[in-house]
Amino acid sequence: MDIDLGYIQHLAESHEGVDVEFKETTGQLDRGMETLCGMLNGTGGIVIFGIKNSGKIIGQEIGDKTTRMIGEALRRFEPSVEIRQKYIKLKDSEKQLIVFEAEGNNPDRPYSYDGRPYQRHDSVTSVMPHDKYSRMIMNRGGLKYKWDALPNENLKFYDLDESRIHWAIRQALELGRLKDGAYTRDPIAILEKFKMLKNGVYNNAAAVLFGKDFFYYHNCIIRLARFRGIDKREFIDNQQIEGNIFDLLNEVTPFFLKHLSVTSRMEGMYRKDELEVPITALRECCANALAHMDWRKTASVGVAIYDDRIEIENAGMFPEEIPANQLTYGSQVLASHTSEPPNETIARVMYYSGVIEHWGRGLSMIFEECKRAGLPQPKVTDERGVVKVIFMRPNLSGHKNGTINGTINGTINGTINDTINESEKLIYNRIVSSPGISAVALADEFNKSVRTIMRVLKHLVELNIIEYRGSKKTGGYFSL
Repeated sequence: MDIDLGYIQHLAESHEGVDVEFKETTGQLDRGMETLCGMLNGTGGIVIFGIKNSGKIIGQEIGDKTTRMIGEALRRFEPSVEIRQKYIKLKDSEKQLIVFEAEGNNPDRPYSYDGRPYQRHDSVTSVMPHDKYSRMIMNRGGLKYKWDALPNENLKFYDLDESRIHWAIRQALELGRLKDGAYTRDPIAILEKFKMLKNGVYNNAAAVLFGKDFFYYHNCIIRLARFRGIDKREFIDNQQIEGNIFDLLNEVTPFFLKHLSVTSRMEGMYRKDELEVPITALRECCANALAHMDWRKTASVGVAIYDDRIEIENAGMFPEEIPANQLTYGSQVLASHTSEPPNETIARVMYYSGVIEHWGRGLSMIFEECKRAGLPQPKVTDERGVVKVIFMRPNLSGHKNGTINGTINGTINGTINDTINESEKLIYNRIVSSPGISAVALADEFNKSVRTIMRVLKHLVELNIIEYRGSKKTGGYFSL
């Protein structure tokens, strides 16, 4: 737009607003630049020196000192940005107006002036809150700046767990999320397909999904804690597990089985056992925490079980247009939001491999599972760079006594002489480490009859922690 004196007179009559600011003289230069910074971080705008707040045009004299001050001020914007500057002479006067015009919605946002970011609200300029600044930093530049897509020149194929790569391929084929082909038998080709390898260089996603050494990735840890009571004063159990994303997720289910109670309900003539909080919801929440966490931070995913609740947290935050307090079951925000994972490569691989079951529907599925189980809706918070999902535990008086370890002690109809607690844990862990293993193979390995193993497997299926996939002849058991 061509800005002339007539246009400025029109602006002066309309007074200031979110995209228009008047300053009387360059004695207020810093305040004007702060406003311009706020406009750059928003939808853009115009700052004019030589107009009173009332809208009266007075102009100002401009000398070498003024132009030097302006040049120095413009250099204090970070990152550097093009700001259109124009001098407009007043009629019948030596005085001029100084006009600065800034475009908004720039992918390089957020901008700062003299080391501080600013925002604009109506006609008021203020320092941008830290949470908003962090969100804008995360979105700066789009995909090319996303952490998981950044190259790691030092990462080599031998640094990756090849067996885990083949496992992810098998999972994707089994679920129909990849079509079988020659590339699915070549781990290098599949890494290129998954966008973790380009021009011979691996990226951060490859390291955290399939890595074996985490010296440079300190947040490849999941913190698992069971506290006594409703605060953090006393531990019952405290673990820190290091590993790639898939390894970390494999540790989550046994921890929940160890510390949560089992509840029973009748479906027709049959009793169905499941955890007091659905394991599918808890696993999905943990998977989402690892997929969407801010991997640039040193903080790791944390799981904390209290007497009254379960908290799962990760470093990160929701996009500004998705307020956490509006993420409720059936809400318009939840139903209409588009999945924009901050770690797109990580999320894609986790979806292909079946770890994330519902692309873009993780929270909805979690809410639905809790509603099905008759539990309150989990609370979602987004504060100070930490996203937290809080599951309220039910009143345990109506549940079986003790945790699952206590519940399954004894024997199944007297057919297994070992304590079932230990037997089931051994079989479950074997399924975790060997996805797709058959009942026959388990029977051979544990020196039990197929019939006995099938009884244990049936119980684990009823607990909703494993499932059978594939045909009767070639299928096998997989952990959920």
